[in-house]
Amino acid sequence: MIDCVADSALPPPSEAHVAEVQAYYEVKFPADYLRLLAQSNGCEPTRKYFDLDGNERVVERFLPMIEDAKADEHNGWADVEVVASQLDVRLATDPDAQNIDLIPIAALFAGDFVVLDYRANRAIPTVGVWNHEASTDFAPVVQTVAPTVTEFLGMLRAD
Repeated sequence: MIDCVADSALPPPSEAHVAEVQAYYEVKFPADYLRLLAQSNGCEPTRKYFDLDGNERVVERFLPMIEDAKADEHNGWADVEVVASQLDVRLATDPDAQNIDLIPIAALFAGDFVVLDYRANRAIPTVGVWNHEASTDFAPVVQTVAPTVTEFLGMLRAD
C-alpha cells in the first residue's frame, strides 16, 4: 500500500479496537483505510509529498490507532482518538450533534491534518486537508483532495 521509513510503523490495531473507534464516532472506516492501518499503522511514509492548489504539502506521519494511547509515551500523542479529542469541536459542524464529522488520519507539516470527511456521507468519506488556521468551532475548513484513501496514497511522491 505504502512504503514506510524503517521501523516507523506500529503493530496494527485489533479488529475489536477498530470496531470500538468506529462505534464511538458512529462511522464506518473504508476498506482501504483499514488496510493502511493493518499494514502501516502510524508510519512515516517515504513518499510524503503531494500538491494541493499549487502548494507542496508534506505528510509527517500517518496517525496510529493505539489500543492504550496513555501507556505509549512515544506515540500516544499521535493516536487518532487523542488528536481528534484535542481538535474536538473544530472537527464538527453541528453544535447539537454528538460527534465530529472529520476523522484525522495523518499529520501534515505546519499543523494541518489529512482527514476522512464524513460531512456529506456518514458511510462513504472523502479525503481532505483540514486547515488548522482557518477552522473555528463548528466551522471546519477542509479542502477535498481525493475521493478515496487509495487515491490519496497514489498522489504521494518522493522528494
